[in-house]
Amino acid sequence: MMKKITFLLIMTLSCQFIFAQPTTDPVTPPDRNPNDVVSIYGDTYANIAVGNFNPYWGQSGSVDTQFETGSGNLVLAYTNFNYQGTEFGFSVNCANMEYLHIDIYTEDATVVKVSPINNGTGLSEILVNVPLITSGWSSVDLPIGDFTGMTWDSVFQLKFAAEGVVPCNIYLDNIYFWKSPVSSAADATVTSIEVEGTPLTNFSTASINYTHHLVIGTTSVPQITNVVTTSSTASITSITQASAIPGDAVIVVTSEDLSDTKTYTVSFVADIPTPCPTPNTPDNEVLSIYGDTGGFTNIWTSDYSFGGLSDEPDLDPTADVNKAMKIDLDVTIYGEGTLSGVVTDVTQYDYINFDYFASANTDQIQFTLIEDDGGVAEYYYELSATGSAPLAFETWTTISIPLSYFENLGFSKDKFFQYKIGSLGGMVGIAYFDNVYFSVNQTVMGVDEVTDVTLKAYPNPTVDQWTIESSGEKIITTLVFDVSGNKVLTVSPNASKVKLNALGLAKGLYFVHIKTVSGEQTFKLIKN
Repeated sequence: MMKKITFLLIMTLSCQFIFAQPTTDPVTPPDRNPNDVVSIYGDTYANIAVGNFNPYWGQSGSVDTQFETGSGNLVLAYTNFNYQGTEFGFSVNCANMEYLHIDIYTEDATVVKVSPINNGTGLSEILVNVPLITSGWSSVDLPIGDFTGMTWDSVFQLKFAAEGVVPCNIYLDNIYFWKSPVSSAADATVTSIEVEGTPLTNFSTASINYTHHLVIGTTSVPQITNVVTTSSTASITSITQASAIPGDAVIVVTSEDLSDTKTYTVSFVADIPTPCPTPNTPDNEVLSIYGDTGGFTNIWTSDYSFGGLSDEPDLDPTADVNKAMKIDLDVTIYGEGTLSGVVTDVTQYDYINFDYFASANTDQIQFTLIEDDGGVAEYYYELSATGSAPLAFETWTTISIPLSYFENLGFSKDKFFQYKIGSLGGMVGIAYFDNVYFSVNQTVMGVDEVTDVTLKAYPNPTVDQWTIESSGEKIITTLVFDVSGNKVLTVSPNASKVKLNALGLAKGLYFVHIKTVSGEQTFKLIKN
């Protein structure tokens, strides 16, 4: 008799689990002008390029972005849900939108709240109740006024949170901001801006300010070559091209009835670094975490990422690929990990390495190794004025940290679980990261070859002083690093010859990174 009851109970639970999932679709959203919508998720409208639907914010569950309802329609499945975020990777101006629309399905949730997260003016977030229908789709339009104190002028994240029954299961579709249509005669909206014939990336009809990133050292000022307006009757009043880098191009558009004028600004900044040097560590000594130029074949595979990247640009203008992680340290962190209970044994390695390129206003970088030994623990190495090593600015710098450093903090090499790159918060600055890997031996800085200029260092070895001399071109900066990647000397001579004082340095091997107008080069120095 007990077996029958148990079987019946299992069948009942199975049926509840099956029917807890939606098998029908929400009502299809109405046709709207693309200028009246900023879509986050759904099949009806063009979605913005969301960076991460499943950032690791310490939530209990995860998100399936490809859950099928049975009709072929995809929805977001939030299972084992307590709260969850969505990170865009950039900010969207939704201040002229009037509603946030959400379609939500649940069998067990009692209270679900939502808030856009704004990093502009006004309050950053206000959680508002989402009306629910048990065992059915609820189609909700939340007025902007319900989010008291928010302005939505720079939305870069969304947050969903459950109360009451926690954890629970919810399904979401058709997440978008929208507004009532504007007559074409009163519309001064732009749908596309082209720079040198290429449309701006991350363009949104909800935004009027854009930043166009260029490679450091770019002197030729890009031109606005085309502007497309939503209404064919709107007029482009003026286009003022940028006169220098950094600089702004300004576009003024006026509606047909003269009731609306919009001013669009494209800011040009040269902050993208040149390609990171290629690692020269032997392949058989490496467990690669991130990178595409070292030719490494032993690669750690993560199951998810958390935080968010601002971008992952290809820094190599040739046909080769040399991507790097771009992180806005003032906004977010970035990391990757394996599933709970799944760890990686890195006891055969003695170093963790990474290359970074920090903007001049970066205050701090923390590189963190995370273990899972029945409980998650974090151990970080800090680059800052008061940290484990100082920061170098606007040049690729190789950091090679002995794993013994982390072990002394408590890290277990056989329990590697996640890595994380970020800061303590409140620190401004954008940094790029590349070539993250464990290695058996210590890594030394790679080499970028300079063309059209000859550089030499003498005497080398030396006891007290090196002289760095070019064949005529001025040396912009000279950075000297020890074998651990710590910067020990910085000189900006703006001359063809520079003397480096070695008296205060310990005996051993160093690397000098020299930047000229034509390029950069790194080579060895020896102090006797």
